[in-house]
Amino acid sequence: MPVQLTVGRSLRLSAERNPGQLAVTCDGQSLTHSELSAMGNRIAHVLLALGLRKGDRFGVMLPNSVLYVAICYAAAKSGLVMVLLNSRFGPRDLLYPLHDAGIRAIFFADEMFERVDAARAGLPAGTQLHCINVDAYPDVDGSRSRCLALAELLDAAPAHEPDCRVDEMDMFYLGYTSGTTGKPKGALITHRNRSLAYHYWAQEYGFGRGDVYFQSGPSHHSVQFGFTLAQLTLGGSSVILQKFDAAAALQMMKEHRVTWTLMVPYMYNAVVALPEQQAQALLPAQLRTFISAASALPTAVKNALLARYPGVGLHEFYGATEAGVVTSLRPEEQRLKTRCVGRPLPDMEVRVQSEDGSPTPIGEVGSLFMRGPTLFDGYFQAPEKTAEAFCGDWCTLGDLGRMDDEGYVYIVDRAKDVIKSGGVNIFPAEIEEVLALHPAVLEVAVIGVPDARWGEAVHAVVVPRLGKDATAAELMAFCRAELADYKVPKSIEFRDELPRSPAGKVLKRELREPWWQGFAERV
Repeated sequence: MPVQLTVGRSLRLSAERNPGQLAVTCDGQSLTHSELSAMGNRIAHVLLALGLRKGDRFGVMLPNSVLYVAICYAAAKSGLVMVLLNSRFGPRDLLYPLHDAGIRAIFFADEMFERVDAARAGLPAGTQLHCINVDAYPDVDGSRSRCLALAELLDAAPAHEPDCRVDEMDMFYLGYTSGTTGKPKGALITHRNRSLAYHYWAQEYGFGRGDVYFQSGPSHHSVQFGFTLAQLTLGGSSVILQKFDAAAALQMMKEHRVTWTLMVPYMYNAVVALPEQQAQALLPAQLRTFISAASALPTAVKNALLARYPGVGLHEFYGATEAGVVTSLRPEEQRLKTRCVGRPLPDMEVRVQSEDGSPTPIGEVGSLFMRGPTLFDGYFQAPEKTAEAFCGDWCTLGDLGRMDDEGYVYIVDRAKDVIKSGGVNIFPAEIEEVLALHPAVLEVAVIGVPDARWGEAVHAVVVPRLGKDATAAELMAFCRAELADYKVPKSIEFRDELPRSPAGKVLKRELREPWWQGFAERV
């Protein structure tokens, strides 16, 4: 039987070949490749001892940590499927993936206990969910007796490789992403998807055994933990920042002699806003690669970055949870192309087509389609959503773009209403659903408006019920009780009615337009 291309096999081989080499550092804790692999094995045995079997899903709702990476190893080696959960999720946010993915166990930090417990209470009667608290905690009121303590479970877990057959077409993780209705969809990512992607990324960005990657953002962002695992499969090290701060990031990069990093645009904006002398003093001499993704890098920020750090190559890419990295704009192309995301990576294809499916002429805008071996395998238990995304083996994520005569791709706009704030996707329908529950709200529409720091900010337009009053502050507090803090509207306005089409659909473009007048860049 041919050797299977799996993430777990690559991580095992890397640990065997680089046992004493530093693998990961975060918040003062460091593990070698051998130690990290052994911890991952023990966590895998913990989950299997709880009765989880190949294909079962478990959730990870944790801040950045060495433990998070070890849990990734456990999934990669056991055939269990990891579900990435935002550590800032509120009970309502969390309940949906818990139920939708049929999650059987969840790892969480003690600070998240109340949110996890509230979400668990909303699951259908009889649902079994093993809640694994990763912290030592004082169980003052006895409520935490409903949880399992990871430390106690690990005490009884062996460190040898789990005896599990994992095939390359098996699921590695579920990455929840936006939907046209606002409900997140679980993208099925297989071992083959990501094993190939890691090699393509290494080829494109030039990292290998001797490199040190700096993870700047949260691990529930698939590209952040994806680049960490890509580096670890090839040897080398990953240095993980717990929470982003520009000066702290540069200090950590210098201390650990980082060679490459990915940041989202608001992070680069914060870096170039630092006093130049401070920023130059902290930049590691070994650093050779900046990568920007998640949203468009504003031209002013790009120019400042290129001017301040001429010795560091800047890459930009277009990609998604469903596809990994699709296109890349390389350092030598940065001054040649404006508002461009580059050309497709090896083995990836991109085309632009009109509504009738025919190719659009060069330079004209149409729907962006892609195909290649790193594409996801559809949406979990959502055949209708999968069918919407695929046309044969070509896939679209709902973005509009154009292509020039040299094959370079330009993202023109988003066909969906997703708000991108600080590199994070925010789904307006989720916020609208919560606001509509307030007794003073008759109708609501949520849009993204310009924000100097985050790119876009959440703005709600509310039509009050007749005879009911509520202030913006009251509505924000109402949202804050149900949603992650980054989803809470930063501003709220009140109107007598919402603009609608003849068919009755709310015209969000009319709500956005006054905010975006005078802005050349709207993504």
